[in-house]
Amino acid sequence: MRMRSWMLPLLGAAFLAASSTVACAIPSLAGPTGIVMVPTAEVAPTTQWQTAVSYRSVEVTEMYEADASLWGLQILKGVADDAELYARYIRSTNGEDTNIWEIGGKYQISERVFQGRGFLADTDIALGASLGRWVDAFGMYEMTGSYAPDVDTFKLYAVATKQVYPLGTTVDWEWGTPTGTVVIGTAGLLYQSIDPDVGGSETSLRPFVGVEIIGAGDLTLGLEYRAKDSNIEEEALYSAVLRRQFGPRTAVELGTTNASPIGLGREEQAFFLRLGYDLPLVEMF
Repeated sequence: MRMRSWMLPLLGAAFLAASSTVACAIPSLAGPTGIVMVPTAEVAPTTQWQTAVSYRSVEVTEMYEADASLWGLQILKGVADDAELYARYIRSTNGEDTNIWEIGGKYQISERVFQGRGFLADTDIALGASLGRWVDAFGMYEMTGSYAPDVDTFKLYAVATKQVYPLGTTVDWEWGTPTGTVVIGTAGLLYQSIDPDVGGSETSLRPFVGVEIIGAGDLTLGLEYRAKDSNIEEEALYSAVLRRQFGPRTAVELGTTNASPIGLGREEQAFFLRLGYDLPLVEMF
């Protein structure tokens, strides 16, 4: 079923009112600290392992009649005050099983480069990169752009994230406890290389934007968009997610995205469900 609806996550915005809340710590569906597939400039804390499991059903029409079920695992950890590393794994099943893995990291440069420089002083800026591989991807042309058995991916991005509401007061919104509704804006540039084992590789360079609204009831609403590259994508990337925190360690996400397992924009929009859990390290030392 073709769907370009933000309806479900947007309904959750009705509950986002001005009151205190606890921010969520959960890796994005893509792996790093981010919204869904779009990264932010924030980095995870060093005091915990962030883990998440995910499920979504993606329509596959090129060679397989049945939808593909995507089961995923994401693991994220800060390795310094300004750096994080992550890994993600996806098992795609629809009669023919395939595997997708990706590892990457992010380095935040804003504190060293832009500290005390007017508008940029409150803006976090980061650089990130990742390497991935889709094994046994033959027949998944609609999601990989190639009929090759294996597809390698490389991503490189620069991203800036800033609190846009309330202005003039910056709080530790990502991992702390902000008072009242907080709105976070993100913008960046993503370079992608898709390199199949058979045939030539494709590259793209596209901008992306995102917004997160942290509000009442331990709820966060996230929206994101990345411009389309007609050479390798069917559509621009667009996603929305509603995140609910349950206690200090557990979070649940319900969202929708048209991203393929390797992040390319597809025609079909699909819902996803995720469960996140933080493993604290402070007590171990």
